[in-house]
Amino acid sequence: MNAVCRMPALLLAAWIAATPAVLAQDSERNRYYVQQMIEMAATDNEQGVVGMQRMLEQNPRPAAPDPAAARAAFQRGLTLFGQEGLDAALAAFQQASRDDPGNADAVNYAGLIYRKMGRFPEAETALQQALALEPSRAVAWFQLAQVYGLENDADRALGALANTYRFAQNQMRAEEILRNIAENEAADILRNAALKTLRLFHLPAEAVIVPPLPTNPGGIVPMNSAPNPIHTP
Repeated sequence: MNAVCRMPALLLAAWIAATPAVLAQDSERNRYYVQQMIEMAATDNEQGVVGMQRMLEQNPRPAAPDPAAARAAFQRGLTLFGQEGLDAALAAFQQASRDDPGNADAVNYAGLIYRKMGRFPEAETALQQALALEPSRAVAWFQLAQVYGLENDADRALGALANTYRFAQNQMRAEEILRNIAENEAADILRNAALKTLRLFHLPAEAVIVPPLPTNPGGIVPMNSAPNPIHTP
């Protein structure tokens, strides 16, 4: 084989060797854009949010090596997820994402499962990947807000909830959900983030006043002596 014939093979080899670095660079850039959308949403910088959204939407859709296999794996994941088979469902969604890197549904579900497993850094990464593919995906923003709430990250929980409302197809329903969180959520971070989000969009909101417990509350029966105790999972 002469040097001319070897050139395409050499170029292909160089491209394959460089691909992981290129993908990592693209992933880091997309993560930056998503984080900017969070920070700007938290300060009600709508123009900034839209600008970062447009940057993400300009990305070319990744090619799908095997769309049929991706669809089959995704459906398998849905079935397993409905049966509470989280490990197997996660593996199926990961396979769907490998067979079709542009499948935002697959990485969104992977992020949800990671959150349920308490694997918050991985949940954040997966949900950010879903948002890099579809930055207006409100459900991914909502899942991401819950991850930040569980990580006690108040600012980013606020930004993610703000984008949840901003991109919700049914904003009346989104407002209802935010108000329910603001009034009933036990975790301070998420409750306060929902309250601030309502105020950010000039929606009716009232701070929930939780009365302090007395020093020695009476009438409390010890758990080990209470009849028919309720066991929570």
